[in-house]
Amino acid sequence: MPFNSFTAKPETNEHIGRGSRLLRFYSYYSLLLALTLIVIDGIDSKDIILGGKVPQMFLVLSSVYVFSAAIFAAIISRTSDSQAATAYLFVETALLTGLMYSSGGLEAGFSSLLLIPIIIANLLAPGILGYSVAAWVSIAVIYTQHIVPQDFGISDSANTGVYGAICFAIAGLTQLLSRRIKDALSLASYNAKNIRRLQRLSQHALMNLPDGIIACNHDQSVLFFNDTALQWFSLKRGGLLPAELINVHANTRLTLNGTSLSVRYIAISDTDDDFLLLLEDDARISAEAQQIKLASLGRLTASIAHEIRNPLSSLNQAAQLLSEAPHLTDQDRELTSIIENNSQRINRTIRDILQLSSGRKATLSSLPLSAFLHEFIVLFKQLDSLSDYEFIINCPNDLQVQFDADHLNQVLTNLCVNGLRYARKARIHPPKLTIDVLPAGRNRVEIDVIDNGLGVADNQRDRLFEPFSTTEHNGTGLGLYLCRELCQANQASIEYIPHDTGACFRLTLKM
Repeated sequence: MPFNSFTAKPETNEHIGRGSRLLRFYSYYSLLLALTLIVIDGIDSKDIILGGKVPQMFLVLSSVYVFSAAIFAAIISRTSDSQAATAYLFVETALLTGLMYSSGGLEAGFSSLLLIPIIIANLLAPGILGYSVAAWVSIAVIYTQHIVPQDFGISDSANTGVYGAICFAIAGLTQLLSRRIKDALSLASYNAKNIRRLQRLSQHALMNLPDGIIACNHDQSVLFFNDTALQWFSLKRGGLLPAELINVHANTRLTLNGTSLSVRYIAISDTDDDFLLLLEDDARISAEAQQIKLASLGRLTASIAHEIRNPLSSLNQAAQLLSEAPHLTDQDRELTSIIENNSQRINRTIRDILQLSSGRKATLSSLPLSAFLHEFIVLFKQLDSLSDYEFIINCPNDLQVQFDADHLNQVLTNLCVNGLRYARKARIHPPKLTIDVLPAGRNRVEIDVIDNGLGVADNQRDRLFEPFSTTEHNGTGLGLYLCRELCQANQASIEYIPHDTGACFRLTLKM
């Protein structure tokens, strides 16, 4: 009979493994029992304890039992041989029945030992095989108790019948228990498999989160951390938290190598004071908020731009036609010029808002900064054809930054156009633009855009990056605001730095 019958058609290798372990333990028990019986028989020279009815038969059968149990244990220790296990269960019950007969029958105490193979058989092989072992034991007891001695007394027959019923009852109960154990183990195995799968999925999700996560116990020892947290801190599982995070028990902010982080403390209930630290990059949060803001602004401006631009275009065209009328006085022509100038100013404002709101999502890429800036100079000189200014770039050759190339070009163009315009207004000859690039701590690069104009007045610095804030008569006040929004969309920042001569705007970018 195949071994699968012993495991009730197992669905997984785990069930087969459990059957193999049970067989191995039973082989050890059987060998120990056989050795115990033969040792007791050797000590009991007068055959008082065992083998009192037929001593020679008991000695032979106990010797055969030891030999059979040893062979069975050797086979099972190497491999779960189904045929050997099947044969051994029948041989063992036959030997135990013979030992019971040679010791005096059911009253000798062997009856309880015969029940153990029945239990093992029905645990390993629920079904016909399990009941066949119970039937085999019952037949062997009837044969040794009644047929061999030709004793069919009512009392002894009743005892044998009760014993046979007990064998079948134990077989039935064992099979019921075996099915329930199998169902429970299958459910436990299924749940354990699902838990392991969920653990792998959860760990994969945590390791790839854009936010840093550090799990700690009450001793401030690190239990778990993801790759993002490892980019900011030197962490080791089982080691202490970094000094910056020790004794953090509330939400706080900290700056690490130029990176602004928000730290959230999350206590874990039903644990031994374990807790989580959630680390969020403020630049990334600002960039995401900026994308949402731009999307909202885009929907708003798209709905009103058409309604404003069409009448504005008609108004501007009418003013141009009116200015060409021959009978207009100089005062009237000045009025039409005012209408044209303000119409164009409103149109520029709408254009800048549309540009800001419809800007595509930032696509960060690694830019070789020195090559990018030298190419930018060429494009900028094409934009401003006058050659009355100097443009100087100081940039190491090996620096690379993470930024959208089009966005960086747009930001630098806006800053350089503004700087050059104010440098010319200051009437300093020659107007000069300087771009200085320096590394700034861990994974950061600073780009300073400097002009030699008059700088920014103290009372205007707080509102530099606010929308529609301008000191130019024809300006829209959206240029620096657009620069700041584009920087935030690329996880960068822009700020005004006081300078000895002129103005200095500093961009801080990720490497």
